[in-house]
Amino acid sequence: EGEGGGGGGGGRVAAKYLNSRESDVFKKSELLYALPVARSAARRADAVVLVEGYMDAIALHAAGVENVVACLGTAISEAQLEMAARLSPSRVVLLSLDADEAGRAAVRRLAQRGTLQRLDARGATTRVASLPAGCKDPDEAVRAYGRAAYEASLSCAEDWLLFLGREAMRPYQAALAASRAAGGAEAGGAEAG
Repeated sequence: EGEGGGGGGGGRVAAKYLNSRESDVFKKSELLYALPVARSAARRADAVVLVEGYMDAIALHAAGVENVVACLGTAISEAQLEMAARLSPSRVVLLSLDADEAGRAAVRRLAQRGTLQRLDARGATTRVASLPAGCKDPDEAVRAYGRAAYEASLSCAEDWLLFLGREAMRPYQAALAASRAAGGAEAGGAEAG
């Protein structure tokens, strides 16, 4: 079983990641970084945190957040989510992805492919955590605000379906705010006249 053991790796050179190519033995979509060291902490916490990159996992483990596993530079696969869910007695997976469009799109893709729905049907609970304001990834969040603030963001993680509903409303909320601002400016101009 692919449990995040050896088989390939990566390194960081001038802020770029160099990842091993896939082979018959090393399949990134079937492995999770830090799985062996996260196993007991995930059982104790009854939840596992899934992050996008191994540098995030390393920083979180160093800060004392030990129930963390990471993908290996690929899109999150159903096999990885199922493997992560098996670490938690209640099958709870907390997605703590980068706070950019790519992180949000990853959750949308998982739903569009039916991955999150199938995990739900198999008794897993997938929640999405939002990072503290101004942080681009979990590594930055734990370095800037510390373990307690990062863990607070995990405790506020919302069900993936609620997350996607809120994301779907974002453009409309922005348009409404702009419309109200424009209406307020017009009303202010009319009062001046």
